[in-house]
Amino acid sequence: MNEPSTEGVARGATRLSGFDEPEMEFQLLRGLGVSNYGGGTLGEIMVARENIEQRMRDPQSPTADPARAWTASFSTLAQQVEQYGQRALARGHRVSAREHLMRASMYYRAAEYFCDPFKPDHRRWGIASREAFILGASLLDIPVKVVQIPYEGLWIPAYYFTASPEESPHERRKTLLVNTGFDGSGEELYFEVGRAALDRNYNVLLIDGPGQTGMTRLHPQLKFRADWEVPIMAVMDWLCAQPDVDPERIACYGISLGGYFATRVACHEPRIKALAVNSPIVDLKAYQLGFFPPGTADDPPELLLEWFDDIPSAELPDSLRALLKIALFRFGTNSLREWVSMLDAFKCREDLAHLRIPCLSMVGAAEGAEPLKQAEYFKTHAAGPVDEYVFSHAEGADAHCQLTNLPLSAAVLFDWLDERFR
Repeated sequence: MNEPSTEGVARGATRLSGFDEPEMEFQLLRGLGVSNYGGGTLGEIMVARENIEQRMRDPQSPTADPARAWTASFSTLAQQVEQYGQRALARGHRVSAREHLMRASMYYRAAEYFCDPFKPDHRRWGIASREAFILGASLLDIPVKVVQIPYEGLWIPAYYFTASPEESPHERRKTLLVNTGFDGSGEELYFEVGRAALDRNYNVLLIDGPGQTGMTRLHPQLKFRADWEVPIMAVMDWLCAQPDVDPERIACYGISLGGYFATRVACHEPRIKALAVNSPIVDLKAYQLGFFPPGTADDPPELLLEWFDDIPSAELPDSLRALLKIALFRFGTNSLREWVSMLDAFKCREDLAHLRIPCLSMVGAAEGAEPLKQAEYFKTHAAGPVDEYVFSHAEGADAHCQLTNLPLSAAVLFDWLDERFR
């Protein structure tokens, strides 16, 4: 870390620089993105980034590899900020406590991201993220309802926020059901879209379904499933029973891999009246394998989970190793070849013939050829009307799910919904 100047005048020691490694750079931008809605601060995140680099420069450190350095730095920051929140709460400073705890939740989520999902710390940081968020959100003017939706003898974790219930508790309102994706969490959804929904007088239900981050913390035996409409049927039963939900104005929004899940739901669930996907995924196998060398789908190498830790970083970069472990964990397999085969079921091209409700396709111009190709297929094959917004570099929003410009993303989404749900 750069030390402050001891002579003359200086503006500060924090420097804006990221990582050369693409996945770490994107995850840094992800943390900065939710800062728009209180999920972090630039200064805290950049200090964590400096600490990651320091750990990586020390070959004797047990946290020298990038994934461990990331987890150690963000978990340390999360605990520090959580302590700020607990102290503020103990002294009666509710707003300060809330803001600290909400940031701590996202720093714990960041620590969880690169943490080995088969090790205890992965669940430890995930549960800490959930608990910090629940406590922080309980201090909002409109507190969260922490929901357990019955599903297959267990329950789906969800957060339900209602819009200004004290002013008109019996009013039926526009409601947004939000599906996260491969590695997001219900807590993160609050900062990505939930706050923006409340600002516009929407009810919002944020869920983690089978295999998703919030679910695997609590029920690790439940894995991703292609027929996503099955768990969401239970979610819709719960949602439609709420007295403040207008059943004619329920929209579904899918983020990242949630673009597949939400599309699948809207094709089979008639209670959904509008769909927004960011971005549309109609073939998950083609999408996921876009991260790998050409030909992987045709002849995937036999790579077993038990071999991962013995493969040198020069052959399997640490960030890719971490992501592959998360993929095998969430899909419930221990083989790369089997995982690739499992992806065949996650397609909804033919289902689009049943998609007759209004749809919004959202995609970043810099997401790559495959997402843009699938967005075009979605637009031309959905049975109903599809509006499209391609976010550009000039808007500062061309990244995956517009994490570099969430306010613009929210404006596009909710302005479109407002015009559908007049």
